[in-house]
Amino acid sequence: MKDDKKYKRDFLRTIILLKEIKFFSDHLFKEQYRSNDAAAMLQKHIDNQIYLKYDFIPLNLLRESLDGFSIYCKNNPELTAQSKKLKKDLDFVNHLRNKVGAHLSDEALDKMIQWNPDIYDDRARTDVLFQEYQIYRAMMEVAINSYLDTNGQQKQFGTDLDIELEAKVFYTYLLNTVNSSILFLEKIQNVIRPNIKYIKLSESTVREDEREDYFKEAIRIALEIGNDSSKKEKLLPRMAEILRMFGIDPEPYGEAGHTDFRFKTKHR
Repeated sequence: MKDDKKYKRDFLRTIILLKEIKFFSDHLFKEQYRSNDAAAMLQKHIDNQIYLKYDFIPLNLLRESLDGFSIYCKNNPELTAQSKKLKKDLDFVNHLRNKVGAHLSDEALDKMIQWNPDIYDDRARTDVLFQEYQIYRAMMEVAINSYLDTNGQQKQFGTDLDIELEAKVFYTYLLNTVNSSILFLEKIQNVIRPNIKYIKLSESTVREDEREDYFKEAIRIALEIGNDSSKKEKLLPRMAEILRMFGIDPEPYGEAGHTDFRFKTKHR
């Protein structure tokens, strides 16, 4: 594959996804929070549920990017297998994102109340933190336990989860998925990196305050040539001069006298 734009786009994707997945991973998994203060523990559980909602976004974006990354997995059975496994795990993330993202729908709220009566336990009348904890617990349980196969069984774990009693099962899945995502993205980066060309912007001879004017001139020339190809011979030398100011060498190609250019960036 010789598509410089695709390499750069995909490399950008890996950088952004890695940054965001690692950011939320650090908040969720970097330490096991323990406290003798029951209120502090409840607040920590609530905070984790909120972080989870946002962690699902970059994980789902990775899921949507897997098809585009498949070209880098060719002739690499290990990466291909990792991509297939990741797709299965991230399908569950997509379900969770959709369910948690729609948690204010009447249907979702009714299920939360039905599945967790503690939301309106008498204690919740005066204990706001207790009620909030029960709400976020119910929200996650509704999302997890509504992921069903054709036989009506929970599709990821094979059985419904009580997130309070079986949190370890869910968080182990999530931690493994996050770690697998990070490892996969780093490997994809390593495949793409040798194909990225960096330009030395320091070689540009254009002052910052002059750049906009030169950009406008280059655009004007491109438009003129596009509207009237007979102007190429006259205008391309000026276009080449502008490009050289920005550290880009236009390199003539084809037969002698040909007036097109290919542009070869000076790279490290």
